[in-house]
Amino acid sequence: MSEVLLDVRGLSKRFGGVVALRSIDLTQYSGETLGMIGPNGSGKTTFVNCITGHLKPNSGSVGFSGRAITARKPFELARVGLTRTYQAVRIFGELTVAENIAIAMVDAVDPVSPERYAELADWLRIAHRFQTQAGSLSLDEQRRLELMMRLVQQPKLIMLDEPVGGLSSSEVRAMIALLAELKAHSTIFIIEHTMKVIRELADKVVVLLAGEKLAEGDPAEILADQRVIDRYLGGGDA
Repeated sequence: MSEVLLDVRGLSKRFGGVVALRSIDLTQYSGETLGMIGPNGSGKTTFVNCITGHLKPNSGSVGFSGRAITARKPFELARVGLTRTYQAVRIFGELTVAENIAIAMVDAVDPVSPERYAELADWLRIAHRFQTQAGSLSLDEQRRLELMMRLVQQPKLIMLDEPVGGLSSSEVRAMIALLAELKAHSTIFIIEHTMKVIRELADKVVVLLAGEKLAEGDPAEILADQRVIDRYLGGGDA
């Protein structure tokens, strides 16, 4: 059986009197692609923020690769192999593409070799943009740059927050193809509203609704679950 990589127990987060997450349990295994879906405001990004050290949970625990990581700082988590991308891309727009990648590698305990670095740049189609100011890239290119900034750290788990958000239909298809290749040798956690991404990539799906876990299971079963259709999908294809 695969190793338990991410082990979340009773995770809760409040903002004043608002409960953003209520006692969430979740297990992700090494090599598994886990998708998290739910309406806006359901707690998905708050969940990832609590896991990756951007927010401190009010209660509960987070284990990663056999060690306790609850409320550890993002740079500490990067050094043990847990990293993430963001719904709104986070890059240093005034710096070049190459400089952005160099900054990301500072937090890597075991950064990629020069050969692997070149392979990633070619695979993500940004090698020809190394000397370009990152802020001048298209959104699609910025998303691929941010992905490379995480992959050069050689993470055990990469958490992606809406990786196709804002992309055109053709760019979405290209990103799904990239992530399908990444999935073959990586452990991925994906938040998405685009159900095509979830259907094609996820091995398991967790549904959040108003900060609580509504359902968990196989993507086909979850997307056909009448509770999920009624309370989130609404009969359409998000």
